[in-house]
Amino acid sequence: MLFLIPARRDSKGLPYKNRKLLDFTLSTIPEEFLISTHVSTNDRYIIDSVKHKCNVHERSEESSRDSSSTLSLVKEFAKDLSLSQDEIIIMLYLTYPERTFEDISEIYDFFRNNDLKSLLCKKNPPSSPFLYLYDSGDGRGEQIIKHNLYRRQDYPKVFELSHYVSIFRVSEIDKLNNNLYNEDTYFYAIDDKIDVDETEDLERFLRNEQN
Repeated sequence: MLFLIPARRDSKGLPYKNRKLLDFTLSTIPEEFLISTHVSTNDRYIIDSVKHKCNVHERSEESSRDSSSTLSLVKEFAKDLSLSQDEIIIMLYLTYPERTFEDISEIYDFFRNNDLKSLLCKKNPPSSPFLYLYDSGDGRGEQIIKHNLYRRQDYPKVFELSHYVSIFRVSEIDKLNNNLYNEDTYFYAIDDKIDVDETEDLERFLRNEQN
């Protein structure tokens, strides 16, 4: 079992986001697990910051572009480390600073006990996608999901995808889509968590930490 922490250099919503968030995740990982922890980055600042704490995977520029999927990084990581097909990767996005090691362990135990191939998380969406329309311009819209339902209680139950904790076997990687799931993926239910993408998200987290 390996921990993979993606931490590329660039970020548009919150400049140098991963530099600011990295320690929140690393500090939750017990020292005995740091030998199995890999920070994958193209940021020299991050490399110098963590190289004495855990392993560094220097990701290629090809897998570090804005347009690059995380799946491309995962494939590169597995290839660079020559991982066996039986190896299990636990990927921890840095954008969830509230996440604890207890959370990670609980989800990993569920993964192992149920002999799963891949796992992501899910949470309740703020509203149903059956209420959403594409903006067609000129004040008009087109349904994203075609339907003629009008009572909310008739809307099919849906959930929102979350990468709070992502787990997959190396043997499953080539079967995953760019969002790291397929028809066999199990979605583990979590409460709503702060997902840091903008400055306001980080400020909200820090305020909560102080209270």
